[in-house]
Amino acid sequence: SSDGCLTGCVVKSDNMGDYDKVCRIAMGKENNLFGQLPSELSILTELRWFEIQDDYVKGTIPKSIGTSWTKVHTILLGDNFLYGGFPETFENNNILGTIFIDRNNFNSTFPNVVATMKNLEWLDAAENQFSGTMPPTITDLKSLRILNVNNNSMTGYLPDSWDENNLIEDFEVEDNNFKGKLPPSLAKTMYLKDFRASRNQLSGEIPEGYYQWENLEELYLDGNDMVGELPQSAVPFYSGLQELSIHSNGFSGRFPVEHFEDTFRIKVLSLHQNQLTGFITPSICARRDSSRSYTQLVTLTADCGDDKIKCDCCTCYENGELIEDAGS
Repeated sequence: SSDGCLTGCVVKSDNMGDYDKVCRIAMGKENNLFGQLPSELSILTELRWFEIQDDYVKGTIPKSIGTSWTKVHTILLGDNFLYGGFPETFENNNILGTIFIDRNNFNSTFPNVVATMKNLEWLDAAENQFSGTMPPTITDLKSLRILNVNNNSMTGYLPDSWDENNLIEDFEVEDNNFKGKLPPSLAKTMYLKDFRASRNQLSGEIPEGYYQWENLEELYLDGNDMVGELPQSAVPFYSGLQELSIHSNGFSGRFPVEHFEDTFRIKVLSLHQNQLTGFITPSICARRDSSRSYTQLVTLTADCGDDKIKCDCCTCYENGELIEDAGS
């Protein structure tokens, strides 16, 4: 078209075999493509890369491609209108490294087949309607760096067989129905930077080992049923932390403000709707100055009051309701 974008439909053709040497289909994003993925795609046995994102492709992923795409390492189908599930015919595929099936209408149980893909590095299945549990054996995928299942309808417990050989960096399970305690074994992983488990039904305390993560930058646990106190030890935790959101839980005790005095990169401290006490120091309040740019503390929330958290710069809450925004 005149604006440089492709339009039209995904073609079903008896002549797909003429292209059986194709190794890459990269349609990019927002090309106004519509229709279904034809089963004839399975003829492309040399395919390594397949990408159609942010378009109008509907229907299911053909099962036949799972057995014929033995060389494909990247499948990018984010933001379409696909439904059903991810084909079980990809079982034990040791080539696939990246799968984007986020922002579709997939409505099957979570595809356990992904736990058999030994070299999978990145799975984005966020914003679908996947149900069921996460397979415990997903921790066997030692190369898995990014796992995102935010905004689905998954249930059960989070897997708890992680170890120091797992390369997981980004683990996101927000807005599901996971229950139980946080998996203690996750503390054994050495590279975790972003852990998001907000708005589930998680309970119990934060495992002590979680405070030893050296690379953690973002921790989101808000909107659960968690309890306990934050560590009061003299040794600071999360020196590189940028975002901490634990609001809307049952955490209690003194907020260890001293641990955040030297974390100059902190941008989010969301503490309200707990039973925390203590105070926020002037040096932390000074970081709310917008002129600090990269080091600005953008979000600072608390249950304010003499018997709660004393703060002159917080966005203050009472009984879950906003009462004052001193940081605005």
